[in-house]
Amino acid sequence: LVEGRPDPAAYVDELAAARARGLPLVCANPDLVVHRLGREEICAGAIALRYAELGGDVRWHGKPHRSLYESAIALFGPIDRARILAVGDSFRTDIRGAEGAGLDSLFVAGGIHGGELCDADGRPDAARIDAAARAAGVAPTYACGRFEW
Repeated sequence: LVEGRPDPAAYVDELAAARARGLPLVCANPDLVVHRLGREEICAGAIALRYAELGGDVRWHGKPHRSLYESAIALFGPIDRARILAVGDSFRTDIRGAEGAGLDSLFVAGGIHGGELCDADGRPDAARIDAAARAAGVAPTYACGRFEW
């Protein structure tokens, strides 16, 4: 991503040139947006989607693809999956990926969906979270407003 180019449409010239050459695009982070320093920014997945819309060949890696979870779990050695909790703020990648890998999930409502799913004081609204999760076709195991390490 290039500083000052906050919209996938800003990359159309480069993407069209790559498409004309038949180049594949490898997307290692399918997230569409990310919150960084209090601002929402596009992420690699948004550009990859634009490339796919142009007819480009996109090779997706990362969440929600099961191979990512399997690789990460293998790093632990033998472990009971019931002891693993996948944490994320995206229904599309984090929660869908956790479900596909058979893991419990903690949905962080105050992340990229915060404006939609939290009240004016930043508290998660359970009814909104449930409705949004159903609309996305996922069911997080747990939900919270914020997650701070």
